[in-house]
Amino acid sequence: MKKSLLALLLSCALAPAAYADTISTLDQWDGTIDSSVSPFGNPDTATYGQTITTGNVAQVLQSFTFNLTALDAAFTVEVGTWTGSNVGEVIYRSDPFSFTAQSEFTAITATPDVTLNANSQYVLYFTTSGIQDNTSSTNAWGFTADTAYSGGTFVYLNNGNDRSQLTSAAWNSALGGDLAFTATLAPVPEPSTYGLLLAGLGLVGVFARRRK
Repeated sequence: MKKSLLALLLSCALAPAAYADTISTLDQWDGTIDSSVSPFGNPDTATYGQTITTGNVAQVLQSFTFNLTALDAAFTVEVGTWTGSNVGEVIYRSDPFSFTAQSEFTAITATPDVTLNANSQYVLYFTTSGIQDNTSSTNAWGFTADTAYSGGTFVYLNNGNDRSQLTSAAWNSALGGDLAFTATLAPVPEPSTYGLLLAGLGLVGVFARRRK
């Protein structure tokens, strides 16, 4: 009876509150240079991104992926709250990095693991701003029709090396369309989940002591 109770507590504690959710526009992208947008990474056009909208529960943004061709300039991967025209607050920023230049599209995946609030907008973006070192790049990004994702759109900012414009200047969304991207979100563990897990671990300790 006690073992059954323990098993029940642990299974309830470890069971997810909801399934992971994946946003993707890849099924509407043909993977060719004809379905792309550029240039990103030159001294002016320093920032490209995609806005997304969360559902009615908070979720953890586990990862997101953009598809790019050759990029010689270093950039940072970032996530920010979206005001409707610019970044409200940067909630994730990677260290600067770059990848080997090539002509074919390469999937670049970030793993920010940050919590997104319910019913909110965010922008996922790459930027060379603030770290430009006279290396320019005019690489292309996979691009889809505006109907590919209804919860957001492609946005960009010609902010050069001035990071302050990420939060102060209005980003451009005039091109419409969506980037070829995926974003994986997972449920935020409920506080009750942690309580059940602690209760289960406590029972494990009690049984262990009784066996001794």
